[in-house]
Amino acid sequence: MKRKFFVLILFFLVGLSLSSKTKLTFKNTVGADSDEIADYDFYSRSTEKEYSGVESTNSGFSFGDQAQLDLENKQLSLRARLTAFYQNFDDDMAKFVVIPEGYVHYSPIPQLGLAFGNNFSKHFAIPSAYLAADDTTTKYGRLLTDSLDEERYFGSDSFSVFTNGFAAGVTSDWTLGTFCYLKLAGGATMYPDEDEFEKAIDFGVNAGAEELLDFGFTAHNVTDDERKFGAFAGFTGKENLILNAHFYYNFTTSDYLPEECVVGSDDYENDVYKFKKQSAKYALGLTGGYNFAEKGLGIYGDVITALTNEYIGTIKYYDSDGNLISTETATIIRGGTVVKYKNGKAKRTDKFTHEGIPFYAQLRLNYQLSESVEALLNFKIRTLLHASDTTWITVYPRFKFDLPANAGTIGTGIRFDMNAARADGLTALSIPLTYTYKFKKKF
Repeated sequence: MKRKFFVLILFFLVGLSLSSKTKLTFKNTVGADSDEIADYDFYSRSTEKEYSGVESTNSGFSFGDQAQLDLENKQLSLRARLTAFYQNFDDDMAKFVVIPEGYVHYSPIPQLGLAFGNNFSKHFAIPSAYLAADDTTTKYGRLLTDSLDEERYFGSDSFSVFTNGFAAGVTSDWTLGTFCYLKLAGGATMYPDEDEFEKAIDFGVNAGAEELLDFGFTAHNVTDDERKFGAFAGFTGKENLILNAHFYYNFTTSDYLPEECVVGSDDYENDVYKFKKQSAKYALGLTGGYNFAEKGLGIYGDVITALTNEYIGTIKYYDSDGNLISTETATIIRGGTVVKYKNGKAKRTDKFTHEGIPFYAQLRLNYQLSESVEALLNFKIRTLLHASDTTWITVYPRFKFDLPANAGTIGTGIRFDMNAARADGLTALSIPLTYTYKFKKKF
């Protein structure tokens, strides 16, 4: 009965909102591109060290489809997206992954809105949280979020369904004077954790003056020891110019931080190379760019750097028999050895062997070769300062071709990755390939 009641309420809200002018957009993307549709590109080949002096090569294909429907008017914003892709790689069995996503935001008046969904994308994004070179908004810049770093895959090795929790929240938009604005949002995300659901509380604020300044602040998972904060500011007073500054607390977004090689031992006492994700307790970001519209040229750059060599980690306490007693969240210095004792049992907690500070930079160039062809080039570096063997370099030239008669867009390129810790020379090469079609209608 409860489910039927909520379904009826949803249809009632949709019907009420459709009484005003509505824009309907359908977008379908076929292929594979790790920046857009799947975790992998259409073709990928990578090399990685397994044991000291030994390298292994893995290659394979990924292919999928992403269908997205957006409906929007003054009261209602609704998105339904379904992504399904197939992967077949040398070192793993072929698998099929399904990712259902979407949200609904109903706001009968600007000062009050209700939001539900498992991926809000950029709908509640703070404008000054935009990263120009990466052409995206960090999750830290969302007033409402669908949980940070809590993604889960359910199912078998050959078939699985992806989820990242379900969020619900309240929003409020205010216009102050003739050009100032204030946006508020707060809510909770529930995500599955083994046999139970855990909860994360989020809230955020965005304020500014139209065509002058934009500010924002977010707090995610505020009741947990590993809470995350973001503060953002941007200048919006000049057309075609992007200029933003960011501050992060407990920054763990792996897209912008390097992985570090940690050497361990297997059962046969061979050296094993493992790659651990980095994090930073405090991080500062700067991003900017300019679109020379008359020349068809855009130049954009991002920089994110940790401010110290500290990160937030977990200290584990064991008894004399090796049984886990409790865990504690604490600040750990990267490169140092932290040992905690309890009942005579010691446990080293530092996973990272270098003292370096995580650092990320990216440059993006785009040039309109003709009305239907755009060329783009991304150069990205992720590293630990003072630890060169952690450096990841990505060079990614690509093209977008608009087909005649609005028949869609084809995107392809070649992505080169280099990391000395994983392999000598070229670490990975991949080819993304997508075809995108959009349909828009107003009624």
